[in-house]
Amino acid sequence: MALNTNVDMNITQNNIDALNAEISIELDKTDYAENVEKALKKYRKTAQLPGFRAGQVPMSLIKQRFGKSILAEEINQVLQRSLHQYISENKLNVLGSPMPKADNREVANWENPDQFTFFYELGLAPNVNLTLDQSLTFTHLEAEVDDALVTRQVRDFAKRFGKMSEAESCGDEDMLSVAIVEIDANQQPVTGGIQSEGSVFVEFIKDADTKSKLVGLKKDDTAIVNPHHLAENHNDLAKLLGITHEAVHHMESMVQITVKGIQHMELAELNQELFDRMYGPGVVNNEDELRAKVREGLQEQFTMDAQWMFARNAKRQLIEGVTLELPDAFLKRWIQATNEKPLSLEQLEYEYPMYAGQLRWTLIENHLIQSNDIKVTHEDVKNKVKASIAANFAQYGIPVDDENLEEYAKNTMSKNEEIRKVYEQLFEERLMEMIREKCTINKKSVSFDEFVHAAQH
Repeated sequence: MALNTNVDMNITQNNIDALNAEISIELDKTDYAENVEKALKKYRKTAQLPGFRAGQVPMSLIKQRFGKSILAEEINQVLQRSLHQYISENKLNVLGSPMPKADNREVANWENPDQFTFFYELGLAPNVNLTLDQSLTFTHLEAEVDDALVTRQVRDFAKRFGKMSEAESCGDEDMLSVAIVEIDANQQPVTGGIQSEGSVFVEFIKDADTKSKLVGLKKDDTAIVNPHHLAENHNDLAKLLGITHEAVHHMESMVQITVKGIQHMELAELNQELFDRMYGPGVVNNEDELRAKVREGLQEQFTMDAQWMFARNAKRQLIEGVTLELPDAFLKRWIQATNEKPLSLEQLEYEYPMYAGQLRWTLIENHLIQSNDIKVTHEDVKNKVKASIAANFAQYGIPVDDENLEEYAKNTMSKNEEIRKVYEQLFEERLMEMIREKCTINKKSVSFDEFVHAAQH
């Protein structure tokens, strides 16, 4: 199906399907000849060839030596301008950027240039059909701050300000420095297998059998364990074993650990010295006030964490709930063609689902921002930057006056990448506010451990 033809040159769009289109551009000499002539004259002014002074090389020689490359450069510029103008005027929502047809098809005579025809592929964005209303239900998790959690946090503070000491044997809250070797079914080291060193925190091991194997160990003792029980999550286990997160998923071998050292934490005493170190002189004066302060801090932290988790889960839910087909074949070719580093087919197939998921969210987010008329002004960004800077100083108890705050904000806003991030953050925050206002939100109170589990998955 032929669509819109450009008035300056012959540009025709043929829709292959709802997500893919082909554009053909026909150029006459009048579309490029004048620009090519100007470029040749400009190049002649500075061209230096043996036997000629700068600017005195005959035009015939310039055309012979450089004419074809200059022609190609000028035609490419005409094509890029024409494509951009065509896409803009026809309000095409394209993904990636136009690409020359995969078969390198073109109609051209570069030796005797006259008429040219070039063919490009376009990836078209799908239409997003989504309205924010009460029919959409989202869950907002809230962590319960109970007495047990406050006690746990107070103990963590006492550990943080405590002292480490060497221990003869491992207790159920100690830290082991270990050497780790991957072993086979015969308990022999695997050739080329995992060999690493790291720290194992016995306190956080949940598997009772594994914990029982470690408690009581002394320096140079060994134990054979399932490595998946040595860390709380795959990221920590990957660091401990010195392998990638992906490799952790395929790790099936047992490992032998050898104890290199045992560290025992002596808890700091809950006294005025500790209170002052934690919150500043005189802010907290007894254990009851400490517990109240800890509870307040936990509630503030969980409020921020809950907002972050709500946004993350809302994105996931919308991506999974809205059907958006993408021009996958086109996008894969485009990614390979434009990637800074060569990308193998295996890498592309592995990474593409993540890219496609992010692209779907971008399409959904842009649709919701436009359909709900969400705005972010330059002044909004400036205020956000100033608030962030002031908060950073406040963490260290450093006051900052308005004049310095203005100067710091000005410096930050001179960096385009930083400003882009703030715009994106504000748009997302306002979109989440809109979701809370227009959709059904189910608040669910969960234990701390359930909250942490939900945050990690």
